[in-house]
Amino acid sequence: MTQAIIYCRFSPRRNGDECESNDVQLAYCEQYCDKQGYEVAGRFSDANASGSDEKRQGMWDAIWATKRGGVLVVYKPDRLARSVYLDEYVRRELKKRGATVEAVEGGHEGDSPHDVLVRQILAAVAEHEKKIIAARTKAFMLHHQATGRAMSQLPPYGKQRGPDMDVIKNGKPEKRRTWIDCPQEQVAIQKIVSYRKSDCGFREIARQLNNEKVPCRGKRWHHNTVKNVCVRNNV
Repeated sequence: MTQAIIYCRFSPRRNGDECESNDVQLAYCEQYCDKQGYEVAGRFSDANASGSDEKRQGMWDAIWATKRGGVLVVYKPDRLARSVYLDEYVRRELKKRGATVEAVEGGHEGDSPHDVLVRQILAAVAEHEKKIIAARTKAFMLHHQATGRAMSQLPPYGKQRGPDMDVIKNGKPEKRRTWIDCPQEQVAIQKIVSYRKSDCGFREIARQLNNEKVPCRGKRWHHNTVKNVCVRNNV
């Protein structure tokens, strides 16, 4: 009997209630293995993990547990990887071990040139979708930061804790944190914007701020901090 290793990955995000949890994925994979007559020899998963992350412990444990002649079962191909490079690398590692990958839904297996091309196209689409989601999430957060809504425990540079806002969520009243301008940090932001409009680079601006002893949240200004301030202020 063919031995199967099941791997699940869940990456919570907005509208996460519409996504299949690891428990749901596991149930689908077990049903698939039962229909195929596979013996489930192991179950592995990663939570809060990106499909492009190469350092997922659960994924590698699943790969190492897959024996020769066995199969690694995932719910969908993008649960294994959302990167063309990583998807093909994992498949080649499994092939070296004499094993294969099968997906409950949306899989396209085989080693013919046609099969490889279709699989890589699907992986490229998944990778593109991940980047679109990341860009949309970033825009969403920047919009709310600009309108004063708190998106984290720590306010972005230039902001400080403001009065809580009464809101209704899912029909229930709750308090929502807000940010308001921090006068001292806003002065520093204006300096950064002015330097940036003068075509100064991020490192150059950071050096200038440190030379002028402009207050910062850490020991010194860093070019990445300057870059983040510029991104939030569209300069």
